[in-house]
Amino acid sequence: MKHLLRLACLLAALLGLAGCDDSPYSDSPSHAANEFFLEIGESHFQKAFDSAAFNFQARTTFQNFQATARDLGLSAGTVACNWIKEERKEKEVKLTGEVMAANGTRVPVILTVIKERGSWRVFSLHTPSDSGRKEEDRFSLVGKGASFNQAVNRELPSDKALQKLVVESLLGFNTAVQKRSFGEFYSSVSLAWQEQLTVSQLKRAFQPFIDANIDLSPIRNMEAVFDVPAEINADGILILHGHYNTAPNRTFFTLRYFYEFPFWKLYGLEVQIHG
Repeated sequence: MKHLLRLACLLAALLGLAGCDDSPYSDSPSHAANEFFLEIGESHFQKAFDSAAFNFQARTTFQNFQATARDLGLSAGTVACNWIKEERKEKEVKLTGEVMAANGTRVPVILTVIKERGSWRVFSLHTPSDSGRKEEDRFSLVGKGASFNQAVNRELPSDKALQKLVVESLLGFNTAVQKRSFGEFYSSVSLAWQEQLTVSQLKRAFQPFIDANIDLSPIRNMEAVFDVPAEINADGILILHGHYNTAPNRTFFTLRYFYEFPFWKLYGLEVQIHG
């Protein structure tokens, strides 16, 4: 992947674009930035995190850093960094541009780089907010609540614990479908999810399951197949994608959980039955 970055940097130079100084002997802000994103692109999260400035590391955790990088699409293989603006102050340099990944993702970034311990290091990294009206430090945990910090910094549950979460959630959902009443199921989900919908809305969303007399009870003695590895995203949400090999059609699920001490509680549910 490094030769791809160097090729992209050469093309940028030929086109007169700013940045992408990738000489192995260079010691410049843009070189430090390029190397930082290159390591993330190759999923060398620990190396990238360790290369950042002390302040950057102090404002987050490694787990949050890794999850946020993935959420932003920065770990899909960095192809090039295009720095279109550079602002220098006495002890820091602010770089504005975008990072381009191998899958076509383009992430606009505003990076502050400082000289620390004899090298240029990433001090802060901002991206436009979802509304696009202001910059947002997606990596920082400063100002986020204790429950968020507890969730995002937790280790993934064991495979056995994940299996238990899935079967309990889906069997609870199945009981609600069989009873045609979601009151008990609603009371078991996370408070964070309850704040976003009512019992009536939940029942209305899954009325087709009630009408079709769907019964998921066969999964009780089956093991879930996880189609992708479980992950905790940058918002502290545990996400599980998978299926059960039920017959004649398989049962596919996407389950989201939020950590409300001392348990992971259901935060979202998607179920599909098809071959």
